[in-house]
Order: sequence, then structure tokens, then C-alpha cells
Amino acid sequence: MRQLYIDGEWVEADSNDGIEVDSPIDGSVLDEVPDGSAGDVRRAVEAARRAERELAAMTVFERAAVLDEVTEYFEAHEDEIAEGITREEGKPLEESYEETEYVIASSDDYAHDAIRLFGDVVPSEFRGRFAYTQREPYGPCAVISPWNFPLEIPGGSIYSAIATGNPVVFKPAEETPLTAYHVARAFDQSSLPDGAFNLVTGAGDTGASLVDHRDVRLIAFTGSTAVGQEIAKTAAERNAQCLLEMGGKDPILVLDDADVEHAAESIVVGSTANAGQVCCGTERVITTEGVHDELVEAITEKTEALQVGDPLDEATEIGPMVSERIQRTAVEHVESAVEAGATLRTGGDTDGRYYTPAVLDDVTERMDIAREETFGPVTPVIRAEGYDDAIEIANRSRYGLQAAIFTDSLERAHDAANRLQAGGVFVNETNNYWERLLPFGGYGESGSGGRYGSKWHLESMTQVKAVMMNYKND
Repeated sequence: MRQLYIDGEWVEADSNDGIEVDSPIDGSVLDEVPDGSAGDVRRAVEAARRAERELAAMTVFERAAVLDEVTEYFEAHEDEIAEGITREEGKPLEESYEETEYVIASSDDYAHDAIRLFGDVVPSEFRGRFAYTQREPYGPCAVISPWNFPLEIPGGSIYSAIATGNPVVFKPAEETPLTAYHVARAFDQSSLPDGAFNLVTGAGDTGASLVDHRDVRLIAFTGSTAVGQEIAKTAAERNAQCLLEMGGKDPILVLDDADVEHAAESIVVGSTANAGQVCCGTERVITTEGVHDELVEAITEKTEALQVGDPLDEATEIGPMVSERIQRTAVEHVESAVEAGATLRTGGDTDGRYYTPAVLDDVTERMDIAREETFGPVTPVIRAEGYDDAIEIANRSRYGLQAAIFTDSLERAHDAANRLQAGGVFVNETNNYWERLLPFGGYGESGSGGRYGSKWHLESMTQVKAVMMNYKND
């Protein structure tokens, strides 16, 4: 069994309880990690508390240099990390390399953006006074991450926390904890003070112990809406800050004047990347009547052309889903939709954890697949009577992460950007989209507390202090 990383050392867990990590490719056991106890969490948080003052006292340039050292580790071990992500999570190797490349590039962004995270000089309404603001860390930060991007998602929160002076306790997803050991090794080999980064693996109880700890002042969580809401309640009881990125039911709207071929390509990418296991993936296609038939035919044709298979094979475009539990939701959503009158145009077959990408037509808003997060390679198509109806359908959701619209009308594009209730709106591009310098986060039950990405992530990790100096006392 592997060890935990606490206070700058690799240590044994309190108990011999472990979690076997298997590969969704063939079910083989890859390794075993500790199921961290409340005692393990307590040791990690105490280490973070001890490191808090030293980390905050470092200049931002010194903390940025630490991130540069971490980047060097990732560059040197990129092949090993990418292959490990594929074996552990199941995404095609090409997508794993996209993840490692993104993390290598974004760590440089966080280092440089942190240096430029300025306060403000504020004009005082009184003479003889000098007023300004400065940004300061919250304190020990819990980073709790999902399994679908085991390096990229926690990387942003860990980088921004360290860069702004918040010591970290990292609890990775129990399905994909092995990638987290590369993060720990990278910081272990850096000049970061002992205790400023800690790794505690485990299941849900481990995460709950971390959230419950009174000395955790900041919680960065990415995962399901249900768990995020429970974390928010717990944090509110002790006034801890939360940065939550949760679920989505993200729509793509296709209007009569759209480039159908381009829209279909973008939809298929949006709904099947990482076997559909992406929070901002395409979960609803809302199309006006004039292009409906052509669009469905194009989506179906492109979906059927996808290569499903071993994600270590360069020809593979769709790998296995991470677990039977996650796969079951997709199966049940498709089956219940068909029973309620939807038409299955293609796909929906299972073989172990592999799921043939599905296209569903004649979907209505009453169906679970139109309302609840599927998190699988399924493309449900809903008809709209026109542009306004499409906007209303898109907004009739408790989620609001990312949305997209395909149209040749500049007027409609700007109008949709204003009216769609989502944290990101993209025109003539898939909604399954992000880039390093854009903020990422949602409306409604898709997130709260700030935004991920670049300077927004750094700002979310800091609190603002107002300072006033009275230099004229008469």
C-alpha cells in the first residue's frame, strides 16, 4: 500500500484500511492507497497550520519560483503521467496528453498572474489619509477534486492556493488517486516549506473529515452538486470560504441559419470527449425545426464513425467509462427516455465499462435525460419552435455552467450571450470548451464562490483587506 504525504514526509496512514485502484480498461488492479482516517486528516491540517506563517511570509516571487520547479517535474515525467491518467481514468492517451500539456502551461500562468495580483490605492474622502487594499490568504485550504481530470482540475486550485499563500491539504477522488502522487512528488522535490502541501487519500469519509475540520478556512471543491451543497452547508456553519464547481446540463442551441456541418462536429466533440464524462459536456441539443432533420442525420453519422476501444491505442477516440456506477446512469437515462417516446438513433450498447455513444431524438423536457446530468457519451436532441423558445428551454434548468449557440446572425449571437443563464456562452463553438485565461464556473447549482482559471482563480483564493493611514492628526 502507498503512503500519505504529510508535513514534508511520506508517512504511513493510521490504519491498514486501503482502497484498491482498478483500471477501467480491463478491471485490473493498479495499486492500493490508504483510506485516510480523521486522524490522518488532522495531522495534515495541523501541518498546514504550522506552515501557514512561513508560506505567507514568502514573497510572491518565491512562491512563483516553487511553481516553476513543479512545472519542471511535470515536464520531465510527462509521458509517465499521461499514460498513468489513461490507465487510471480511461480517457484516450491523446486526451491525457492534452491534460498534461494544459497543466504544464497553466502552472506558468498562475505563477506569473500571482505576481500581478495587485491591490488598489483608493482615494480618501478626507485630507491627510492614505487608503489602499491588499490581498491576503485565507489559511489552510482543502482541495477536493473529481476523477475525470485528475491532474488538471486539482492543479489549478493547488497552484492558485500555493501562489497566494494558502497551505494545501489535497484529497483526490478515490477512483483516480494515483495521479495525485505525482503532484505530491513534484512539491516534495521543490523548495516549498514542509507542511505547505499535504496529500491524504481516501473515500467520502476522508473528504468529510477534511471539510469538517475547524482550521480549514478555504474549500476548493469540484464534483457533484449534491456533495457541493453539503460542503457549502458545513462550511457556512464555521464561516469557511468555498469555491465550488459542480454539475451541469449544458445546452447547445442550433438555429436555422447555422452551419449544420460545423455544429454537428462541435456537438459530437462536446458530448463524447472523455466518454462524455465532463461537467461542461454537451448534455442537451436544442434545435429549431428548419435544421432539425439535417442536424440529427449529421450527428448520427459522425457519432457512428467514432472508434471505441482501448484508450492506449492511438486510433481510439472513445475509451471506457470510469466505473459501472457512472455508466449505469447513462444506460438508465437512455432506456427511460426511449420508454417515454424518444427515438434511439444509434448506440447505447455496453461491453464491460465501454459504452457505445448514443444519439436520442424526439426528447422532451419531461424526460430525466433532459433534466438530470447524464455524464456519459449521449446526445439528446430537443426540438424548439424558434429562437426565443430555444433560449427558454435552455434556461429551464437548475444548472448553468456553459452554453453554446450556432447562428450566422451577429444580432442573435449578442442577444443569446446576454440571455443565456450560464457562466460561459460560446458562439459557433462547442460548450465543452475552456482555455487558460478565461474564467470557468457556473450559475445556479453549477457553482458558487468564485471562478476557476487564471487571475479569477487567484482572486477567489484571497480575501481583501482595507488599510487606511492617517498621517495628519491635526
